[in-house]
Amino acid sequence: MKKEAKYIATVSLGVMGAGFVATLPVSSTVWGAFLQGGFEAGVVGGLADWFAVSALFRHPLGIPIPHTALLPKNREKITNALVSTVENELLSKETIRTRLQQIRFLERGLELAESHLDNEALHKGLTALAKQALHAIDLEKLTPLLAEEIHKALQDVVTSRLVRTIVNGFMEGGYDGKTFDFVLDKLEAWAVKFETRDQLGGMALKAFEGLQSNGFMAFAVNAFIGMVSEEKLGSIIQNFLLTYIEQMRVKNHPRREAVLSFIHSELNKLDKHPQLLAELDRLKEKLPEIFSLEEKLAGTLERLKGKAEAFVEQPDFASQYVVPMIRKLLASVKEDRDVMERGEDWIQQQIVLYLEQNHSKIGQLVKENLDKLDNDKLIEMMEDKVGKDLQWIRVNGAICGFIIGLGLAGLKLLF
Repeated sequence: MKKEAKYIATVSLGVMGAGFVATLPVSSTVWGAFLQGGFEAGVVGGLADWFAVSALFRHPLGIPIPHTALLPKNREKITNALVSTVENELLSKETIRTRLQQIRFLERGLELAESHLDNEALHKGLTALAKQALHAIDLEKLTPLLAEEIHKALQDVVTSRLVRTIVNGFMEGGYDGKTFDFVLDKLEAWAVKFETRDQLGGMALKAFEGLQSNGFMAFAVNAFIGMVSEEKLGSIIQNFLLTYIEQMRVKNHPRREAVLSFIHSELNKLDKHPQLLAELDRLKEKLPEIFSLEEKLAGTLERLKGKAEAFVEQPDFASQYVVPMIRKLLASVKEDRDVMERGEDWIQQQIVLYLEQNHSKIGQLVKENLDKLDNDKLIEMMEDKVGKDLQWIRVNGAICGFIIGLGLAGLKLLF
């Protein structure tokens, strides 16, 4: 309560009482009776208003007069009325919903976020957040999980389709001809050697010597063997091979095309070759073990984590990499009106839903806070807020009573 207001009210009542007492000796005179009527009415008015103001909060003079101490007696009614007023009038669902619909939450949020992007504290926070995120990665748990997923992905690969894809890529890339030329190069390099010539001649002579024949055929074979040496026979075979190889190198040569056609035919059968597909399926199952997948994956992840940590440690990490990315993202969202509208609608829906579910808690909160106060504390708080005005009611009552008293006394003297 404002002490000065209470002091003024008390003084006004005291002045009226003192004036009434002072006019008693001269009450027989005209002016004495006139003033006494005013002071008397002022005392009555001041006392009546004091009683009325006091009766709001307590029993006047501690006497339990009926219909006094109105606030403590009707506390529950007043609380319920206040809660109802707050819920249904001051902060009703419609009022809150209408007000919230006027606010562009997403737009304001994006503007607020964009205005703080160059804040040094934000940069430090983003860097710290990135460090914590990297530190939180548990490679011991992540590695076997990734290895298992890779293994599952391998098993999900259709082997026949994989073979067909490889064969198609092999032929479309011209690797069939290149591989064939590579084999011819190696064969030519072997065939041109003197050692090869001698080996071929020796093998041919042994083959002729091993022929089992009689009569004229035996005579012809022996005559042929006697005419040619191992070196000469080897040269003949060697020249034949080199000539054949040279023909195989010529593009569109019938012999080359025949060989390549055979290779194509065999390659096109691979995706339906049961033994090959079964072997490849077994290989797929063993691949993680063959390549020590989990161990290599653990090492790779450890290196990547180390590089990521070093990257985050750079002084300009947030300003050069993270902030531009966030700024670009915010700009793209702001430019997309459809996204903005859908975002605003979603936020409004969530707020309305939350309001519907929790609106009653506004009144509950008011009631809970009021219930925490005992009567004395509640009276003290109300007197502190409105006590000054209530005390001025007492002052006004005394003054008005004085003026009215003067008027009534004047009428009495006139009539």
